Amino acid sequence: MANSYGAQNEHGTLKRVLMHRPGDEIKLVTKETAPHFGFSSPVDFDQFLADFDLLTSSLEAMGTEVLFLGEILRDDSDALAYISRRPNMTYTRDLAVILDAGCLLMSMFEKGRKGDTWIIGRAMERLGIPILDEIKPPGFVEGGGVTFLSERQMIVSLCDRTTEPAIFQMCDRLLDEGHLDEIIMVPVPEGTIHIDGLLMFVSGSLAVGYKPDLEMYPSTIFRRGQAPEYAWLPDYLDKNGFDLFEVTEQEMNQGCVNYVAVSPLKAVGYDKAVRISAEIEKRGGETLSVPSEQLFRGNAGPHCMTCPILKN
Repeated sequence: MANSYGAQNEHGTLKRVLMHRPGDEIKLVTKETAPHFGFSSPVDFDQFLADFDLLTSSLEAMGTEVLFLGEILRDDSDALAYISRRPNMTYTRDLAVILDAGCLLMSMFEKGRKGDTWIIGRAMERLGIPILDEIKPPGFVEGGGVTFLSERQMIVSLCDRTTEPAIFQMCDRLLDEGHLDEIIMVPVPEGTIHIDGLLMFVSGSLAVGYKPDLEMYPSTIFRRGQAPEYAWLPDYLDKNGFDLFEVTEQEMNQGCVNYVAVSPLKAVGYDKAVRISAEIEKRGGETLSVPSEQLFRGNAGPHCMTCPILKN
């Protein structure tokens, strides 16, 4: 029987993804509460929803099955009541990482997100996906801070919402038990929420990223039973066979890096990422675009709104 879960890579084919179509909870983001929920400002609800629906239909058009959190938990009144007061639930990426062996639940740093992982845990139960573990405080890490260089190499950014104890917990759980061969800790500048705003893989040989921030500090490569190795990430990407297409600071600040790679050189991103989309298409790829004006008010992009369940 074919696996129904396992998303231990970034640039394979995205078969199934978990998303949350926002409801009235997004209206809890007001001018006063926006900073507490990580939004730059309130959204136009109808337009936000229309743009979100365009994102989901774009993924479906590229062959990805979209699972909706509300549908999975439709008969769970406790979960639905909780979701109704959590405007950040749309950003499912941050709550879990689905490895080939099961789900690793994250540990949320911001008060506006604390507690949200139990919802994803409930959904995993319904989907028949085992929970490998849950990162515990003082370890904090969110899924937007995690990406895969390959099926056996995980990148975790030391960013505003990740602490070293979380990375050490991940090393203990994932390296020592043989789920991975490497965990690469990438320190990024202060003010960086997650690495998916700085780096995205769109094929097995092409990465898109903002190089100055990726090489500001040395990265640490952890392997089981070995002393750490230090490298600058752009050099390590090159060593592993990746071209790095460099974005500008303006593109990075507009969320242009934050693509969802559906299959090699096929991706969905924001409409402002014109130059990056042109590069992907020049290499024989395909891109679809969604408007960023409303969706980016959550300081997040299409990648943040998708939690991969099955990718191979």
